[in-house]
Amino acid sequence: MLPTLLGRMDAPLGAVLGDAAYAGRRNVTYVAEHGGEAYFPPKFGWTAKTKGHPMWKRMILRYRHHPEVFHETYRFRANVEGAFSAIKRHQGPFLSARSAVMQRREAGWRMIARNLDLLARHRALAEVR
Repeated sequence: MLPTLLGRMDAPLGAVLGDAAYAGRRNVTYVAEHGGEAYFPPKFGWTAKTKGHPMWKRMILRYRHHPEVFHETYRFRANVEGAFSAIKRHQGPFLSARSAVMQRREAGWRMIARNLDLLARHRALAEVR
């Protein structure tokens, strides 16, 4: 699933944040091969054995031996989750468009609308002060 989601990206990936559901050797290798660094918290008891995926070991050891480095990047995931949650709360969890092209367009407009809403609130607070 992760390669399908990230396959549309034309530029190097950079830091890729995800929950433990995405933490798999193939996903970590895919991210590394496309110029990214995976930040997926491993599930309890997972080993650093590479099994043909050396970037897996790097991610696990970073998580275990340098948790401050791992969490310094991973903490931004909460911002993304919060933004998507706010969009779903204010505009509903479903897209009404049928085709994939129009769904992408509708999702983009929803994000723009959310940003405009935040900007208006910020300006209103600034005027009150």
